[in-house]
Amino acid sequence: MRTVLLTLAAAAALAVATVAEHRGATDAARDPHGGLVRRLLRQRIWLAGQVMAVAGLLLHAAALHGGRLVVVQPLLSSGLVLALVFGMVVDRRHPERPLPDRLQWAAAGAVAVGLSLFLLAARPDSGAAEAPFWTTTVCAAVALAISGAAMLHGRDPAGRHRAFVFGLAAGLGYGVSSLLLKELVGSSLGHWQAWATLAELGAVGGLAVLLAQWGFQAGPLVESLPVATVAEPVVAVALSGPLFAEYLAAGALDRTGQGLGALTLLAGLAVLAHRAAQREPATGAEASDPPRPAGPLPVMRSTDCPRP
Repeated sequence: MRTVLLTLAAAAALAVATVAEHRGATDAARDPHGGLVRRLLRQRIWLAGQVMAVAGLLLHAAALHGGRLVVVQPLLSSGLVLALVFGMVVDRRHPERPLPDRLQWAAAGAVAVGLSLFLLAARPDSGAAEAPFWTTTVCAAVALAISGAAMLHGRDPAGRHRAFVFGLAAGLGYGVSSLLLKELVGSSLGHWQAWATLAELGAVGGLAVLLAQWGFQAGPLVESLPVATVAEPVVAVALSGPLFAEYLAAGALDRTGQGLGALTLLAGLAVLAHRAAQREPATGAEASDPPRPAGPLPVMRSTDCPRP
């Protein structure tokens, strides 16, 4: 129960951060004075979003400390639904901003139903607090290699599906970052392996954020956000067994429930992210523009739910 409450608190904090960051960035775009970074720093709501993002990360780490990845990561995806709710509350005061439509609410319901079904059928083993160091290092190396390949693909202005490739690589990076965070909170900082894991987390997580920003610039959000949203929990849950011995219940009925729950959850997430991206004004660069550093843009994770 402690893990569930901490994860839901993390999801809520990240959802609030998403709404605050996006509303602050929208307001900053209407400010004609100074560069975007300076304008963002003048937005109190955007700064509050950064505080909530840090709080969400700390709560995520606390949930993983003694908690199971196979429970935490699917629950964390509920932040997309919470962002939808929080965004609706804020946007009721702004008639020019469209409220969620029926498809979005149906997708939110699918996420809730799929998540509940999956967790009820999962009944995972207690697992291990730490994974063998070499296993997480291999995962980090693979994530960095995929990120490098995505960057090389994105350098070609004529490359096809650049935004999709960036989004997929970012989602994979976020999923591996969760594994590294789980490893880090279960380690003792007195050992060199913990510091190596911290460095790996910084490299993989930082590059995932950068790839996400490049995906947002390379094309419409609808091309990169849904795949990143779905890839993150899939990677984390798929690798939680081999790395942390968090194996799901193996009965036929349990497997059926897990499969149906996971498919319903992922379908709901994909529709939510896809619909949210469709309703977002185009902010990406033209397809012919090469990727640019992501500094001027607000940091967005795959759990973000952008809205006008």
